[in-house]
Formats: sequence, C-alpha cells, structure tokens
Amino acid sequence: MTIQIKCRRFIKRFALAATTLLFLSDSLVANVVVDWNAIAAEAPPPSVTGPAHARILGYVHAAIYDAVNGVDGHHAPYAVTVRAPAGASAEAAAATAAHGVLARFYPTQKEPLAVALAKSLQAIPDGTSKTDGAAFGASVAERVFAISVEDGSTAIVNYEFGKQPWSWRPTAPGMTPRLAQWGKVKPFLIEEIASFSPPGPLPVESAAYAKDINEVRTMGGADSVERTSRQTATAIYWTVSTPVPFNALARGAAKAKNLDLIESARLFAILNMAASDSQIVNWEAKYRHGFLRPITAIREASTLGNPAIRQDTDWEPLLMTPPHQDYPSGHCAYTGAAVAVLQHFFGDDATIAGTSQTWPLLGVTRSWKTFTELSKEVIDARIWGGIHTRTADEHADQLGRKVAEYAIAKLK
Repeated sequence: MTIQIKCRRFIKRFALAATTLLFLSDSLVANVVVDWNAIAAEAPPPSVTGPAHARILGYVHAAIYDAVNGVDGHHAPYAVTVRAPAGASAEAAAATAAHGVLARFYPTQKEPLAVALAKSLQAIPDGTSKTDGAAFGASVAERVFAISVEDGSTAIVNYEFGKQPWSWRPTAPGMTPRLAQWGKVKPFLIEEIASFSPPGPLPVESAAYAKDINEVRTMGGADSVERTSRQTATAIYWTVSTPVPFNALARGAAKAKNLDLIESARLFAILNMAASDSQIVNWEAKYRHGFLRPITAIREASTLGNPAIRQDTDWEPLLMTPPHQDYPSGHCAYTGAAVAVLQHFFGDDATIAGTSQTWPLLGVTRSWKTFTELSKEVIDARIWGGIHTRTADEHADQLGRKVAEYAIAKLK
C-alpha cells in the first residue's frame, strides 16, 4: 500500500499510456473523425489533464463538427453558419479543421500533426473537391480557435480560503487552489450555469454527512482492511484523465456501429463539448461552496459538531487529495455527461465499445457490460480512493447528465 501511494504520480502517467496503447489501432480502421479523435486525445503533454484536456477536445471537435456539417450536414451548427462550396470534400474539411485547432493549441507538435494531416489528405482524391474542403476546414478552425482565445480559461482568480469548520483548506504543505478560474470559463453549449448547478453539500452536522464520511474513512483509507484489492486497483485506475478512456470508448462504439461521417462528428462534438461544460458547472460549484475534503473532516472531526464522526488525526487516504474542493466531483461530472451521451447514441450496452481496458502495472482488466455500470464504478472509485464523499460524486454525476441532455437537444 505504501508503495502504491508513493508511486501515484507515476501510476497516473502509466495509466494514460496504457489506455493510449490499448486503443491505438482504432485510428486505423474507422473514418477521419475517429482518426483525429485518437490523435487529439493522445496529443497533450502530461500537464494537460481533466478540465483543460476536456476543453481542448471540445474545441477540436466543435471545429470538426462545424466543418463536416457545413459541407453536407443538416444539424444545428456550433458557431460557423456559412456553408462550404458545393461539392467540397467533408473528409478534407474534417481533417484540416482538426489539424488547424490542434496545431494552434500544441505548436511544439507542428511536425507530427502535419504528418497526420498529410496522411489524411493523401487518402482523398486530388481535385477541386479536396481543395475546397481543405480550405473550408482551415477557415472553420481559425474561427473556432478565435473563440477559445476569449473564453477566459487563462484568467487569474484569487481565492481566499474560508474560515468555517466546513471550509476547504489545503490538505498538503504548499498546496494552492487549482483552476480557481474554471467556473468562469465560457461554456460551449449551455447558457446559464446556475440552471445545471447541484443542490449543495450536506450539512456537516447531519447524520447523512456522517454516513458519507464514515464510508470514506472505512473504505478509502490508505490502510483500509475493508477495501478489496480489486477496489484498490479500480480507485487507482480512475486517476486517469477522464477524457482519455471515454473518447476511446466512443471510438470503439462508433466503429462497431459504423457511424457515418456526420454522425461521428456529431457524437464527438456533443461528447466533448458537453463534458467540458460539465467541468465548468462543476468547478463553479466547487469554488462557490468551498467544501472541505474527507481528509480534513476525519482529521478534524471534533470541530464539526457531529458526534457520529470519529476523529482520526493520523488518517490518510489511498490517493493524494487533489488541490480543490470535495463538492462536487470533477471525475463524476465528466462521467455523468459522457455516459449520457454514449447512452443516447448507443443505448446502455457498453460491450459494443470494446470496453476491456488492461492496466499492465497492476495486471487488472477493466470491463463493463453497461455504461450504467461504468458510471457507478467511477462514483465508487472516488470513495475507495479516499478523496470524495458519495454525495459529492452522485450530485456531480447528475449535473453531468443534465448538461449532456441539454447539449444533445441543442445540436439536433
């Protein structure tokens, strides 16, 4: 157990690599939208995870969607309402749109991205159709990236820690708040963040909160004797940046169902824009409520006025507690949105997506029969990791689903 805790950062990087390798072949067998989703999901450096990764994928697929939809689609656009020249190649438009956004976000990857674009375009017959499609996709990329520059994601926001017993505060020396500005980032599809906000955390003096915390203390402790080895492996597995496995699942399902180009573009656009919007709603709630993490509640239980919570000043969670608040859970908000989108397009059968995912370091294979089962596992995993309460997880899952339902209806 001690080795697992000390190696958690390495494990996170390894999980990303393992998931990437598992689904590498996807990009060779489907359509250009699926190809570029694999490229985009694998492109960011290790420092770009979670909400930041979701945001970039959102812009990549917003551009792909508007490019393909502008050629031969009939769905509501995201931002670009002009149509491509008659006869333009939708494949060329999709490839150049994806490349144009990614190359701007990741300028240090100019060469491999150029190689990927050349490979995509090489498969399309030369001629006016290809030229017009490529030019249209490039113009869409420029328009969509311009939106990203003004979305507020790089704003500097000062945060003052609360002074109430239930207030969130650093859980490790030198910890500073992460992504304090994210709740003010401009969403892709939703208009009013408040319409999707969760109801709020449980009062710390309530019996319901004591039940939540006691579950985390029992199941999420570094030295828990109640948590099984499989639950431990599952908790560590779900430290992966959520966009990686869910986009891989979408690629597998799109391939299995043989989605055409426009429906593939719509799938990945809704998946990634809705998931990104779920993180904005989630982070706004995090910093507005400023609610303490389980490690603080357990170590400082005597300050909460709840005799049903036993104080343990030496308690340690299995996973390192992230530098932001308990309520609500970012992983679960993303999962709620992603699962709702996958269920809308494919039903609840997760087996069509090729869900078996192996973690070589632990020898654990993850698989799910339904997307519902997967969603429940992520909720449990954050508790088994000792970093979230069940209420924080379940409320986040629900907000993600609400955002996804809105996104599906908007891009119909």
